[in-house]
Parts: sequence; C-alpha cells; structure tokens
Amino acid sequence: MATQTVTGTTAFTASLTGRAARLLLALFCLLALTSCSSIQFAYNQLDTWLRWQLNDYVDLNRNQKDQLASSLESFHIWHRQTQLPRYAEFLEQLAYEASNGDLEEVSLPALEDDINQFWDTTSGQLYQQLLPLTAQLTPAQIDELEQALLEKRMESLEKWQTSPEKVRERRNKRIRKQSRRWLGSINERQEQLIGAFVHQVAYNPLIRDQQRQIWQARFISLLREKPPGYQDKLLDLMHNPEQLWSEDYRRMQDERRKQAMQLSRELLASTTPAQRRHLTETLRDYAVDFRTLAQR
Repeated sequence: MATQTVTGTTAFTASLTGRAARLLLALFCLLALTSCSSIQFAYNQLDTWLRWQLNDYVDLNRNQKDQLASSLESFHIWHRQTQLPRYAEFLEQLAYEASNGDLEEVSLPALEDDINQFWDTTSGQLYQQLLPLTAQLTPAQIDELEQALLEKRMESLEKWQTSPEKVRERRNKRIRKQSRRWLGSINERQEQLIGAFVHQVAYNPLIRDQQRQIWQARFISLLREKPPGYQDKLLDLMHNPEQLWSEDYRRMQDERRKQAMQLSRELLASTTPAQRRHLTETLRDYAVDFRTLAQR
C-alpha cells in the first residue's frame, strides 16, 4: 500500500489527478497503445513527459525547474530499479495463467488490487520526492494553478456537453484499440460487447464535474491557507479523494466499476485459442521489456 512515511505531496502532481499523475496507469496505457519496440523508448522519456504535463498547470522559475528535474530523476531511478521487476513478475504470472488455465477463472478483483498496490507504492514515492516544491509555490503560482485547473475542468465538461456522441465514439474506439493490442483481432461478438458497454455505462458528467470542483477547491484552500499539518492534509486528499464524494457520485463510480468488470469477464470468456495465444505472447513480451529496462 502507499508509503506511510510520506508527509506531503506537491501541487503539481495533485493537479494531474484524473489526467496524468497516475504514473503506473500511464505505464500500463503505454502497454496498450504502443508497440513492444517503443515501450523502452517511451519509458526512458518519462521524466520529460512528466515535466511537460506539469508545465500545463504552472510556470516554474529556474530554481524550481532544476529541483523538479532532480526530483524526477531520483524517482525514475528508484522506479526503474525497484518497481519494474515487480511489474515484469506480475505480467509473467498473468501470462502463465492465460496460457495454462481458463481465462474465465482469472480473478479480476485480485488483479485490480495488485495494480492498486503498485500505484500506491509508486505515487507515495513520487509525492515524497516532490514534497519540497509544495512550500515554494508563490501566491501568484497558486492563482495560476487554480485558473489552470478551472480551465481544464471546463474544457472537459464542454467536450461532453457539445458532443456526447463523439465522446462515446472515442471511448468505443479506445477500448477496441486496447482490446486488439492484447487479443489481436476482435470478433463481431466482442465488438458488440464493447459497443453495449459504451452506451450503457453509468456516467453523469455534471456529477463528475461537481466532484472535481469540490476536490480542487479543497486543494487550493490548503495551498493558500497552509493550516497546521497542511502537507499531511494534502497527502490525505491525494490518496483518499473518496472522502469528498457525494453519495450520488459514489453510486455512479461503483456502478461504472461493476460494468467494467462485467465487460472484462465477458471479453475474456469470449476469447478464441488464437486470441489467448496472442495475449500470452504480448504479456511475455512486455515483461521482457520491463526486465531489460530494470537492468539499465
């Protein structure tokens, strides 16, 4: 689980919640969206990618940029040496189960727990590395961060309100693309399962926007007012955003999770022998990439 000795977090990383801060999830997205040969290149550019993401929210001065670069480099070294071997082992075990057993018997909740543990460990270390930057944000930078958060939130809401059907189409395309990455070509039944999921999944953009607004207001308030123990409170806010969830939003998220689990079960149950072989080979290839990266 999350590193318990972490005493704070950083404004920049916090601002990326729901977009890019989840480094481990980004890593697994790379698995779904890139070829094996490009995984190593993408991972090696991770420091630069994170700095680009952070620059979307606040303009740092030279000293802050240097400190950020040093912190990210330290984090990257730690992650490469300690976490990539764990990911490789995880994928190797998953490949073994895919090749030797019935995919319907794979425990999706257990896999979700494993990935959550990876995320807790990784995020805890990242926050610890970036903690010193929190205290260095000026009032003007906090104002800039608040405005950037508002703009990102409004942009996301506008996309849905302007063309919800296009948003669904992009989601459908993304899921199909990821499915093909893991399974190879997908059949008509699997296309239907994905299409039904996209159209039926529980989602209310207004409720989601309300929750983002509540979270961001609390976050900015802590940065501005700096009450006693504010860095601990920032950390708690980052690790436990659910504490601010309304009952409606909690129900929506629970339903979305159940629907996603059901889609995963149905897709796995519908796989052909050729798709299972493709899945096994892909998992093993990525495990090799991670082990290669860990040794550099």
